[in-house]
Amino acid sequence: MKTKSGSHAVWTLLIVLMMCVSVFASATEIVKEKTCTAIQNAINKLPPEGGEVVLPAGTYVCTHPIVIDRNNISLRGMGAASLLRLADNINAPVIVMGTTENIPSRAVRHIRVKELMIDGNRANQTSECMGGPCSNEFPLRNNGISIRRCVDCTVQSVTVFGAMSGGLVTELGCRRLTVRDYTSYDNEFDGLAGYETEDSTFSGIHLYGNKAAGISTDIKFNNNKFYDVTIADNRTVGIFMRDSLDNSFTNLHIRDNAQHGIFLAQVNTDPTTAATGNTFTGVVISRSGGMGVLANDASCINNMLVGAQFINNKRGCISEATSGLVENIGAICR
Repeated sequence: MKTKSGSHAVWTLLIVLMMCVSVFASATEIVKEKTCTAIQNAINKLPPEGGEVVLPAGTYVCTHPIVIDRNNISLRGMGAASLLRLADNINAPVIVMGTTENIPSRAVRHIRVKELMIDGNRANQTSECMGGPCSNEFPLRNNGISIRRCVDCTVQSVTVFGAMSGGLVTELGCRRLTVRDYTSYDNEFDGLAGYETEDSTFSGIHLYGNKAAGISTDIKFNNNKFYDVTIADNRTVGIFMRDSLDNSFTNLHIRDNAQHGIFLAQVNTDPTTAATGNTFTGVVISRSGGMGVLANDASCINNMLVGAQFINNKRGCISEATSGLVENIGAICR
């Protein structure tokens, strides 16, 4: 039987332990030097339990990527006043959320990147991948943000422009991501691309002036949700989808893209890799250089448009490889 004083000692010890955990969980590093080396050092200083790195206003020059490969890390700037800029001829991604292995051997969790801008400085870069030609040996594409096997991770209030590859790319086993209030423009490829990503939410998305697509999805991009998306003035299609299953898009505006508004296809000749079961609700597609929606392959079944407006798309409103691929409820073609 414990004595009263013994019980008091136990409770005191528990309170002290809880306070220690709270201190570690709320650890904060404020970056003083305007370099990405200083940012990486601040991340590395955080305790094993994680914490937050804060970027005061200023331009931070990156001579290597910022790699966040630990759980429970937050990187937060001061909005547009905090700019990460890749230095000339570095040929690297700016931020990697996850490990840098060719195929990540583990997941990372609860990483948050918030309230900053990223300049990939593509005019002064020379290659799409870090270290050499894109391959298993050199797997890191020079994106603004690469999210690699990240679970329950967040990107919020971030703008990416001028990346040598994509603006933001999710890949290799991402789950339950939240991407909110994300803007991307003037990237060499897509504004936002997703591969091997599931059960994630993308909202408040603005993608314009990219040299490829606004959004590109492929390789088991399944069961994801998009809300309040604007895609404009991209040099290929608004949305490119292959091997993408049961995704939904709500309140989607696509305009002035050089090719089609939405392009649904399979990978090469493999009908098991089609874009199928995707739903587009509350859609306006206007002034595309091609079709409003093109279902390019007969395998692209069970896709649905609900409440769509097609306005002045150069080659027409909807085209299907065979009839019935896109269920069309309440669409207006004008």
